[in-house]
Amino acid sequence: MRQRPSPELLDALRRGKREIHARQRDLPLPEKVRQVLELQKIDYEIRKQRGGLRSWEKPWDIEP
Repeated sequence: MRQRPSPELLDALRRGKREIHARQRDLPLPEKVRQVLELQKIDYEIRKQRGGLRSWEKPWDIEP
């Protein structure tokens, strides 16, 4: 059975997560939109490989 993470490790992970969120929060809107569009393209490729996509599930072909 795996050991539970130590409190120090959990604190470090939470600190890192807060730092990442702070950096993301400070990004300009065009960069946030670019990231969302990139994630949608990645998600689309995964869904396409699994099959059964509906027409509305394909991301728009736009550039921010």
